[in-house]
Amino acid sequence: MVRKLVAAGLGVGIALAFTAAITLRTGSPPQPSRAKPMQQSAFQVPRPSVRVIDTTPVRLVIASIGVDAVIEARGLDANRNLATPTNFRNVAWYKLGPRPGEAGNAIINGHVNWWTGDAVFTHLSRLKVGDQIRVVRADGVAVVFTVSAKRTVDANARVASLFAPSSTSTLTLITCSGVWNPLTQSDTQRLIVSASLA
Repeated sequence: MVRKLVAAGLGVGIALAFTAAITLRTGSPPQPSRAKPMQQSAFQVPRPSVRVIDTTPVRLVIASIGVDAVIEARGLDANRNLATPTNFRNVAWYKLGPRPGEAGNAIINGHVNWWTGDAVFTHLSRLKVGDQIRVVRADGVAVVFTVSAKRTVDANARVASLFAPSSTSTLTLITCSGVWNPLTQSDTQRLIVSASLA
């Protein structure tokens, strides 16, 4: 019985000595291997960013007369006239025609006054040939025009040339002028400012 205990003790001692020897050689007991996470290659080509182009006009800036206005997209009213902006501080772009910067004549109109006083185009008549007009698009690009002419027409005039197709890019600003006619509830004339792409 004593021999069996001694033999068992020797077996345990040998096993402990073997484990200790491994620990001394490696510094720690053997650990199961773990897979390393994959690292991103330094040679991967980055994806190019896509720039969205939106040529919708959103803002009209005319520094020489202090205009910085929101542009509303409008069509025709019930009488087949250009629809005016819903807010007297804004301007209205005729959305059934070309956008500013595209081939053709882009048309923007605004009120000259309001029952409360001045409106967005109160000082439009002060524009001079050579003054700059900036139309800011939804994508942040500014299209610059230079004033080329001014004229007044009768309020009921139908100026066909404003809607004629063209290969060049022009801009027309329109507001009321003349005197107030209580019968028509409108001014007697229209001021038309023409501008060419700078």
